[in-house]
Amino acid sequence: MTTLGIIGAGNIGSQVARIAVEAGDNVVIANSRGPETLEALIAELGPTARAATALEAADNL
Repeated sequence: MTTLGIIGAGNIGSQVARIAVEAGDNVVIANSRGPETLEALIAELGPTARAATALEAADNL
């Protein structure tokens, strides 16, 4: 299973995350406001996604 790091959780980043999760990939997603602000998106994406800092997401690029 591939892990995809995404920096930016706006319209494009969140859509890329949805597509990656649907394809069976793990997702690590970050935004400029901090991982705690991504709770709703992570709940929507499911257990193969997690919020992180930009540095943590970059480790998965």
